[in-house]
This record gives sequence, C-alpha cells and structure tokens, in this order.
Amino acid sequence: MQFEYPLLEALAAVVREGTFEAAARSLNITQSAVSQRLKLLEEKAGAVLIVRGRPCVATEFGQQLYRHVEQVHLLEHDLRKSLTSIEDPSSGNPAVIRIAVNSDSLATWFPEVVQRAGSEMNIHFDIIPDDQEHTAERLRSGEALAAVTTEANPLQGCRRVPLGAMEYVAVATPRFVAANFPDGVSRELVSKTTHLVFGRKDLLPQQWLLNAFGEPTPLVGHLLPSFSGYLACCLNGAGWGMNPRSSVESHLDDGTLLELVPGASVIVPLYWQSSGPGSEIMKVLSSIVVEVARKHLTSIPEHGSQGRPPVPAAT
Repeated sequence: MQFEYPLLEALAAVVREGTFEAAARSLNITQSAVSQRLKLLEEKAGAVLIVRGRPCVATEFGQQLYRHVEQVHLLEHDLRKSLTSIEDPSSGNPAVIRIAVNSDSLATWFPEVVQRAGSEMNIHFDIIPDDQEHTAERLRSGEALAAVTTEANPLQGCRRVPLGAMEYVAVATPRFVAANFPDGVSRELVSKTTHLVFGRKDLLPQQWLLNAFGEPTPLVGHLLPSFSGYLACCLNGAGWGMNPRSSVESHLDDGTLLELVPGASVIVPLYWQSSGPGSEIMKVLSSIVVEVARKHLTSIPEHGSQGRPPVPAAT
C-alpha cells in the first residue's frame, strides 16, 4: 500500500476529532472532501478504516494507520526543530501529542507536565482520560502515543519507566462517620452506606475493602465521574469515597475529613509507557514526565499495591 499523506491526514483528523464535520474544520477543507479522501484511502487499503458514528471510531487497521501518521508528525517536528533551532528555537507549529492519562493524575501532578512541556517544547497535548488500569489499552490500540498507566510490563514497541505511586485513602466527614458507623467501621456497615464511585471501571474501593477487611463486598451509591465533583461530595457528606492522599491531606489535618480505616490505604504504582522510542521529542517529554512525577509521587513499593493484585468488582 502506497502512503498518500493527504488521505492519511483525513483519517487521522476523523479519529482525533470524532466526526467528519470537526475533521473538516481542523483541516480547513469541506466535509465532502474529508469523506472523499477517506473513501479513497479505504479503497486503496481494501479495508474499512472508520466505523461511522458519533463519535467515529477507527478499526484495528485504521488505528495502525493513525499511529503511523502521529509518529510521522513527531519526526517532522524533530526535523523542523533541528533545522531552525539556531535561528529561532520557537519557530514552527506546535506538535500535537495524544496521550492517555488517568483522571487523578490529571487533577494532581500532571498539569505541571502540561505547563512545562508546552512552554519548553512547543507542543500541545490531546489527552484521553481513563482509569489508570485501562490507559494502557489506549496505547496498545494506537489511540495514544503514550500513557500514564498501572501496566508494569512494557507494551510491544514501547519504553516503560516507573513514575512512582499514588496512595488512596477512604474518607468521609465526621458527621457521616458518626451517623453511619457509631460503633466503628465494619465491612457489613460499609456495604450499606452511600459510596461515591468515580467510574464503572474503578477497582479502588474493592481493593480498599480487601486491605481493610480481607474481602470485598457489593457497594451502593453515587456515580461521579468528575474529580472536583467527587471531592466536593465527600466534603459535603454525600457519601464516603476513595481519594488520593495528596488531595485530601489538608482536610485530614484539620478534621474536615476522617480516614475510615487508618492503615488500609491502597498504593497504586504508575508507569509511563511511550511509543516512538526513536523520536527526540518523546525522549524529552518522557524526561519531563518522570521528573515531575517523582517530585509529587511516593516511591513504588517493592511488591506493588501492598503486595496484593487488583481484585474484580464485587457482584
């Protein structure tokens, strides 16, 4: 198959933007032109590359082509930078790097990466948020070029670097604790109280139950897929929830929140996995990510999350 980059750019724009209309705007061409280019590319490839819908989703072959286009962009950015650095280090359009990052990192330490990389490297981020247990799938499928993930084993064609660990604690307000656990926190009482869950794929509460009581249990409560909204509901007494210790340390210190079972925290090791190991821009970005992460995260325990593997959600 001969690579024709105007056609590949149309594919990449649809994958990145999610719709033909948005892809057309990003490329400054008509929607009809995007559709024609994609149709021609599919004819040349002899395969369906995009599943039409809202949003449009790339097939496995389409994801491979998308990843190729993104890596070419990085190499072009490296070349432009090397050719123009003597005259004007800031010249050229910013490179756009699509990465998958877990929501808790996005809300705590990763904004410093965005600020530093944006100002020092002339790049823009296209960030895909997901649970830390699932961000690696975004990298494996080709949706992202790098990921902050709990996947400790290097993915094929990727470089893996340990970042550190996030500590999660189960917390609630003193009033909530007094009302629901008057005689102490137990597994049975926890299963009957209102729990705040961040996402349907979130395994942290069950891991905490395993650490605290030796076994998981079904939970009921509110689904709140927003970091700020989740924390706000913990603070207003809507339920108990799992939060990074770094985000609630001040509330624990002043008594606004209480840890339900001290010592039963969940330690989640995080890793940076990136494709395109030959790209200079990815090497520099990786060094920034590692430097920032190790400033904010704790060291990874020798046996991972308190020596226990993640547990499946209770049913």
